[in-house]
Amino acid sequence: MPWLRSGDTAANHPIALAALEHDNFDDRLLNEVFGFVMRCALQSTAHLTDYVVSRGTAIQMAGASRVGLLTDVATFAGYWVEQRVETDGAERTVYKLVEDPEFIHMRTKEEIEWERQRKTDNSNPALIIPVRFRDGDACRYCGKVVNFLARKGRLAGTYDHREPGKTATVDTYVVACGACNAGRSDDPAADTAYPLLPAPPKPYYSPKTIDWFRGHEWAQSNGYRPPRPPARTIAPGQPSGNGTPGQTAPAAPQTQGNGDTGPQNGAEPRKRAEEKPPPQLPARNLRIPADPAGQQCATSRNSGTGRDGTGRVGEVRSGLADQPPSQPDPASKPSKRRRNRSRPRRRGNSS
Repeated sequence: MPWLRSGDTAANHPIALAALEHDNFDDRLLNEVFGFVMRCALQSTAHLTDYVVSRGTAIQMAGASRVGLLTDVATFAGYWVEQRVETDGAERTVYKLVEDPEFIHMRTKEEIEWERQRKTDNSNPALIIPVRFRDGDACRYCGKVVNFLARKGRLAGTYDHREPGKTATVDTYVVACGACNAGRSDDPAADTAYPLLPAPPKPYYSPKTIDWFRGHEWAQSNGYRPPRPPARTIAPGQPSGNGTPGQTAPAAPQTQGNGDTGPQNGAEPRKRAEEKPPPQLPARNLRIPADPAGQQCATSRNSGTGRDGTGRVGEVRSGLADQPPSQPDPASKPSKRRRNRSRPRRRGNSS
C-alpha cells in the first residue's frame, strides 16, 4: 500500500524555514510553499514515481499564476532539485524531492511491487500447499513450531522468500516463524545468521493444519491428502524435533492423577502422594469374642461377634429372637405382693 510520511518537526525543518530567506518572501509564502510541496509529494506517492514530480503535477497543484514563484522558492529552499529528463523522445522538466525520513519519506515503487508479489505468493495454493506439506508447522531456520492462526508476533506462521524480490517457487519458498523472517529481512548477512535447516523427514502437523488440508479444495483435487494426526500436540515455540538431523523433540509431560508431571529434561519424577504409606493409627484395646463354629447372627445369617442387632434398647441380645423381651421368664417366681393377693380375703368370723 502506498503511503507518505512526514516527521513531527517537518513544519519547522530547516528546509521549510529556508523559504523565509527568499527575496520574494511575504507573510503567506512560508505555508503556501510547504503545502504546495506536500501535495506534490502525495501525488508522487500515489502514482509510484519515486520522489519525482512532473512539471504538469506542479502546475496542477499551484495553479498557472503561482507555479513559477512556488517552484522557484521550493528549489531555493531545498525541497527538491530541478532536473531535465527524456521521456518518449522529448525532454521535460521534473523536480526530484529530497529523501529525508525525518522530513519527507514515501514508499518506493519497488517496495510496493514487492509487497504485492508477496501477497500473491502467499495466496497461491500451488505454492503454499506443497511447501506446507514439505515443511509442516516448523520454522526452517530455528526448527520451532509456528502458529499459522496468528497474524503477527514472533511465533506467527509465515513464508519466507529465499530470493527476495523474485516470484517464489516451491524450492525458494519455506515456512518461517515471524521472528526469523523479520530478522532475515533486516540482516544483510541473513544466510549466515539464519542458515537454512534441511527439510524435516517427518514433518509435524498441528491439528489445525490437518483440518486446513482436509478442507482445502485445491489440495484435495491435486492429490494432497490430509496427514495423520500427531501422536502428541506440540505448542507453538517448542522444538518440533526435526530442526536438525538427529534432533529429537523433548517428551511431553505425563500428567498424573494428582496433577504432577513426569520427568522433564532428565529430572527425577516427584513421587505421588498416594505412593506414601498412610499413617498408622494406634490400635484400640478391644476384645472381640471368637465366633463359635457354626454360630450365626439371627438376623444377618452371617458369622459375627455373637451379638444380634445394634445393641439398642428393645432389641434382642440373648439369641432368643422369637421371644419378646417384655415377656417374663416362666421359670421365675411371682413376687411376694402378688402371692399375697392370690389368697382369699376373710370377711368376719366363719361359723
